[in-house]
Amino acid sequence: MEKDKVFYTAGIFAKKAGITLKTIHHYHKEGLLCPSSYNEAGYRLYSDEDFQKLQKILTLKFIGFSLEEIKELIKSDHLKNDVRESLNLQMDIIDEKINHLVLVKKAINEAELMMDTESTLDWTKFTNIIKIINTERIWLNQYKNSANLSARISLHDLFSTNKYGWHKWFYDQLGLCEGMTVLELGCGNASLWLRNIDRIPKKCKITLTDISEGMLEDARQNLGDYSKKFNFNQADAQNIPYDDNSFDVVIADHIVYHICDKQKALSEIKRVLKPKGYLYLSTIGKNHLFELRELLKEFKSNIVIAQSDFSEDFGLENGASQISNCFDGIELLMYDDSLIVTEIDPIINYLYSTTGNSKEVLVGENLKNFKKFIENKMKVTGSIFITKETGLFKAYSKK
Repeated sequence: MEKDKVFYTAGIFAKKAGITLKTIHHYHKEGLLCPSSYNEAGYRLYSDEDFQKLQKILTLKFIGFSLEEIKELIKSDHLKNDVRESLNLQMDIIDEKINHLVLVKKAINEAELMMDTESTLDWTKFTNIIKIINTERIWLNQYKNSANLSARISLHDLFSTNKYGWHKWFYDQLGLCEGMTVLELGCGNASLWLRNIDRIPKKCKITLTDISEGMLEDARQNLGDYSKKFNFNQADAQNIPYDDNSFDVVIADHIVYHICDKQKALSEIKRVLKPKGYLYLSTIGKNHLFELRELLKEFKSNIVIAQSDFSEDFGLENGASQISNCFDGIELLMYDDSLIVTEIDPIINYLYSTTGNSKEVLVGENLKNFKKFIENKMKVTGSIFITKETGLFKAYSKK
């Protein structure tokens, strides 16, 4: 036990926090709040740091997440070691909750006013209340989407064999100079810029866009004080809200395969690029995460992750032909990397974060058996090797 650390028994910890001992025991049983230590008699002990963990659990529960969802979020939370940023993110989602409650209250007031002033009831007022209440899941999912992205990035950060890192390598290819104007489509949580923040030319004007307002908020939070260096705008790549010839560089990092009308998006990118401006589109190949997909198939043939579909929509093999309708001088640059995974939980978190049916299939006994299955695979060599096939297309506009 650490000598300088203050520990509390479960009972005292619960009393200081103002909750029941039964709640502490329940959160421990659910794997949400495990003791920091145990005394010689085997009693559970909690530290001051555990108050912050408990606060986060209670806040997320108040916001509207189930305990199972909170468990997933805490496991994949990239901010868990940064208390200030974690609190800021919680504040943002609480602001969304307040705004949502104001809308619900307004809709109920309108329905009540109708009953006082109109002889015939307008039932659409009640369906309006229902619709507004149901929008809660949308903004809750925005928070979850951010955590999902963090889970995917985390797997690559922890186990990639190329320690230089994708985001640093990607930035190297851009060749940004003083005075350049840059547009990123689908910026996500702005990891590309945060991981290269000291390398950005001072007079470079960078605009970050995403179709999800939740992702943009996460980008702002992730960048912190550096966010002042960037412009933010919610935008769809198929309808870019900027004038012709506005940017020297347009970036789309692993998003093109998500776009419905890719030719429309490419046409829009061409429109907003300056003459001799450059486009950088990253994607994956058909062999990306091949071993992981084979493991899933071996365990249960009905488990699906969307990586193979992504490469069919817009991959390293077919991306150039799609780009060539609008751009010239197309060059494919490959990033040499792979994964050597030595832990089970990051694989589970990654699968839960991806598009597919993993969250529905890998539950209960299936999840327990899958963990055992992966554990046995790891025992053979001590790790699992997974192919990464990633790269980017660099092209300039036909103007």
